[in-house]
Amino acid sequence: MTSEEGSNEELPFPKFDYHLDESDPDILVLRRQDGSFVAAFSVRGVTQASIIEAARKDYRELLRVYWERRGEAADTESDVEGRDV
Repeated sequence: MTSEEGSNEELPFPKFDYHLDESDPDILVLRRQDGSFVAAFSVRGVTQASIIEAARKDYRELLRVYWERRGEAADTESDVEGRDV
């Protein structure tokens, strides 16, 4: 349940949305919802797969830190599989 539905329950995983910053005509910058830098790509050589892979790697690391701070271990590789990041 999300906070929009009126619940204060903690989500099982942190949710991060990603977006592409296209303010530079030669470089695409992948950023998190808070504007944090994730990765940069040349407009000429970028592929959808490389953007998705960068987002997945970043999300895996965020999950690792999240679980580490909670004092729990998680297999973040399998947690991310099948998720649309």
